Amino acid sequence: MMFSNDSPFLNIPQALDARQALYIDGLRHAAQIADLAYRRLCSGLTEHVFSYCRNETPREFTYLYLDAWAFIDATDRFRSLWKMQPGTKSMPARYAPATVQEKLEGIRQLRNVSAHLAQKIDQIVSLNSSVLGSLSWVTAVSHTPLVVKTCFIRPGVMPAKVSDQLAMPAGRVDFVNESGWITMNAGKHKVVLSETYTVLIELVNYAEQALSAAFSDPTFETKRPADMFGIAELDTGKHDY
Repeated sequence: MMFSNDSPFLNIPQALDARQALYIDGLRHAAQIADLAYRRLCSGLTEHVFSYCRNETPREFTYLYLDAWAFIDATDRFRSLWKMQPGTKSMPARYAPATVQEKLEGIRQLRNVSAHLAQKIDQIVSLNSSVLGSLSWVTAVSHTPLVVKTCFIRPGVMPAKVSDQLAMPAGRVDFVNESGWITMNAGKHKVVLSETYTVLIELVNYAEQALSAAFSDPTFETKRPADMFGIAELDTGKHDY
């Protein structure tokens, strides 16, 4: 999990004003959704590869795209919140909002393809692209000896020519649940989601360190309650379903 129980994101001080508390909550929720979506996407892609290796033919890709686009959307939300923080002059350059905006600009462009699909449909047609975009990745099917499969998915109707390519890692591959170098190609934009995930983790780790130092003041000892769940039984008037 991205956040441990003692993370400052889960232990916001009572003395913090409501706006600051909600800002930190927004970062936390965006990061949690992105983390869950990415790890589930890795697991789903890995299962697809192993299914194919068992001579099965996977046909259902919807849940993979649900997680891929959830990751993109949540990461873009994290990006938009990150640039709102005050007092950024004292931040290391690599974590400064301007730097982060540049690193995650591709995610913003991908998100816009999905969010404005109706306006971009002619562009997608002219590029022979898939309406949902195409995914490529690599999966380690064996560690000893090392065997890695490279794959891509292009959902939807096929044009006369398909230009989608298998994943060809250009750097270090960080495998999560045996898959990595996951790349989304949508419209005219192509982003390695795995590199974006690494950036997100680095930002969260930095933010946790900064918040822990800020919350160490005795005035911040009392924490706000969070994450409530409620349940009750409805009166059905003894009617059967």
